[in-house]
Amino acid sequence: MAAEDVERWSWLRAFCYALVSSNPRSNALLVDLAAPGPGDVVLDIGCGAGAAVRRAAERGATAVGVDPSPAMVAQARRRSAGQRGVRFEVGDAAGLPLDDDSVTVALAIATYHHWPDGRAGLAEVRRVLAPGGRLLLGEKRLRREGGHGLTDAGAAAVADLLRTLGYQDVTVQPHRLGRFATMHVISGRG
Repeated sequence: MAAEDVERWSWLRAFCYALVSSNPRSNALLVDLAAPGPGDVVLDIGCGAGAAVRRAAERGATAVGVDPSPAMVAQARRRSAGQRGVRFEVGDAAGLPLDDDSVTVALAIATYHHWPDGRAGLAEVRRVLAPGGRLLLGEKRLRREGGHGLTDAGAAAVADLLRTLGYQDVTVQPHRLGRFATMHVISGRG
């Protein structure tokens, strides 16, 4: 997402977004697929209002949400006030404010299509993933290019890029989510 787009996220826009997407089913589905638990450190890249972060923490994991919008991070912090095991930081996929090998599960829920440089973002995610860690990338499944999500060909291209960057056990999995289809690219760091 371009810097000027991030700056347009005022506190009011972040608040309104949080009202309508406080716990979308896509967050629940990807967190449930990841199945984090005690001992896991979960990273949600482009965390928005923090629904997936809170859900991961409810499962016993320590969870970190990163979003490029300071207003959205402030909203996520407000919505998560008092919840144990959560924290939120300003940052983006290409510049994660985390130590090397510090994350066991990384999630990107309907955000990959916003990343200005997918290759740089995926390389940065690999840096913060601990050996054996997993990346779950979920997007709306598109019939044709040009929208907010991934086509089958786009998901295959992401899978190929992950393999090129050294990720292992890369799979592409379509899912139904109500009347929408989603596409998940799941991989691990060896």
